[in-house]
Amino acid sequence: MKKLLIAYDGSEASEKAIDMTLKCCSDEDEITILTVIPASLVESTFTNMLLPTIDLSTVVQSGSFKEKAMENISKVAKEIEGKVNKVDVVVEAGDPADEILMTAKKLDSDIIIIGYKGYGKEGRFLLGSVTDKVVRHASRSVLVVR
Repeated sequence: MKKLLIAYDGSEASEKAIDMTLKCCSDEDEITILTVIPASLVESTFTNMLLPTIDLSTVVQSGSFKEKAMENISKVAKEIEGKVNKVDVVVEAGDPADEILMTAKKLDSDIIIIGYKGYGKEGRFLLGSVTDKVVRHASRSVLVVR
């Protein structure tokens, strides 16, 4: 039995990570699907700069991002159920790479499966790359799916 952690953000790359995981796992394995909500999503300076006249606290209810994320990954988990021994879903808030690494350690995952979006050098410079950071700092194997 293996414990697999899939980093899932709803992108095409993370959908490919799910598909690859199902091709490589057995019915005895345990899968955890993790979605990370950037902690600064609502309170960021960039968001406030784009929408300076809107008080986001009146628009976004506390916890609504987490609830929506849980709803979305629960749908994905239902599609996987029956193909493996166990499927869990986890939603965290914070830096995506850090949360992926901490969750993998906390769950004692055997492998992290993550999609690669391919922003190129310029995109990695401006945005950073979650995948690059996870690969560099992981204490366990990482499968990067393209």
